[in-house]
Amino acid sequence: MAEPTSLAVGQSITSRSMRLTKEAMVEFAKEFDPQPMHVDESAALDSFFGSLVASGWHALALTMRMAVEARPFGGQPLIGAEISEIRFAKPIIPETNLAARITLEAIEQGKGRSSYNILRVFTLDTATGEILIRQKWRMLRT
Repeated sequence: MAEPTSLAVGQSITSRSMRLTKEAMVEFAKEFDPQPMHVDESAALDSFFGSLVASGWHALALTMRMAVEARPFGGQPLIGAEISEIRFAKPIIPETNLAARITLEAIEQGKGRSSYNILRVFTLDTATGEILIRQKWRMLRT
């Protein structure tokens, strides 16, 4: 796990790596996204992807876990106000090692005493460095 930190605007942190196993992909998909390309290797061969691929929802959940564990704001929790601009850049295949790269883009003033951390979050394939998912997060700043 990355050391707890407190990012300043423009700074980034990269989380530890997590391996997305075939078994975990299928188990998650059976419960939350039971589509053939996620749960059935034979059916996945005839799908748009041509192979078994992870549910995007599973990859997003893992990205959140890695971001929380990276503690980009030290002890401050990641309290979500909005997630936007989710872009799935590339399908995720079994046995891919993932990491989350979190960059603080801005601090936005809210109403009253509240403000928000605007984060750019990338889910990465650690073997290739490729960006698999791009997101923009708006997190309550406490």
